[in-house]
Amino acid sequence: MASVTSFILWYFTLTLLGGLTFPIAHRMFPALADRGYSLSRALGLLLWGFCFWLLASLGVSGNDASGILLGLAVVLGLAIGSLSGGRQFIVNLKNLWDWIKQNWKAVLAVEILFLLAFAFMALVRSANPESLGTEKPMELAFINAILRSPTFPPHDPWLSGYAISYYYFGYVMAAMLAKFTATSGGMAFNLMLASLFGLNAVGAFGIGYDLLGAYSRHRSPGSSRINLLHSFLFP
Repeated sequence: MASVTSFILWYFTLTLLGGLTFPIAHRMFPALADRGYSLSRALGLLLWGFCFWLLASLGVSGNDASGILLGLAVVLGLAIGSLSGGRQFIVNLKNLWDWIKQNWKAVLAVEILFLLAFAFMALVRSANPESLGTEKPMELAFINAILRSPTFPPHDPWLSGYAISYYYFGYVMAAMLAKFTATSGGMAFNLMLASLFGLNAVGAFGIGYDLLGAYSRHRSPGSSRINLLHSFLFP
């Protein structure tokens, strides 16, 4: 039961984070057909993780719930800032909503694909959850060490009194989500693997969608398959 709850919380956290970050992606990628929607979850996770890590590393906040929420607040501020202020904020927000309504098929495709890919890999990992082979034990040790470190850089799990002398940002994001969703380190390890699988799936879809969008703008589709996909995805 706890694993199902963690799965649901983890999924909704990433989904809401993607929605929060989409205004930034929409502003950053005006030339893409999906305006960066397929990348918004990954972008949000990177921005949130970086803000949280930077603030904790500078001593502005700790490696705790308040630091995580402060990092999320910074991302929210960036999202609001990407829509500009005053009357322009309302206009840009309306334009954003109009784009979603016009491209709802692509939005729905991304959401369904992420859910299926995330759930599939989570199911695979639930049947084989052990962190065995290659660097997996080290990765789990890093996640648990970060969860137990009050500040950054986090404690080295093998060498007492020293900090991790290795690139650890990816494990910071996993531990951050674990704390935010009240998930154990071992479960967070597997859910992060499922997250990466889902993010790669929608990222690959987004690349294909954007290439098809660029193709449709410069040349008439030349095959029935392209016509079928184009008519379904594009308004």
